[in-house]
Amino acid sequence: MVDRELMDLYSQGLEPAYKEREVERVTLSKYIEFVGIEAAAKLFDCSTHTVKAWRYGNRQPSTDQAKKIIVATEGKLDFFSIYGPIDSETEEKSETVE
Repeated sequence: MVDRELMDLYSQGLEPAYKEREVERVTLSKYIEFVGIEAAAKLFDCSTHTVKAWRYGNRQPSTDQAKKIIVATEGKLDFFSIYGPIDSETEEKSETVE
């Protein structure tokens, strides 16, 4: 699906300005590391203890909190960057079942 959408953009004559750059998804943990625990707590309107738990993977935000994070970061973070890709979770489960 993504390839088809990309091809639609190319057919319209739209191409990325910097083709040699690779875009990497920023995780919630990396975002918190970058902005700092206190700044993230203020931005996400929660305690520093909560942000630390997210940063170190001890807990995940609720879906309501994830929505607030997405809005607060102006879309820099999304559900995949907060919770991780769907494929990695199914791979982990299949590995433990076998």
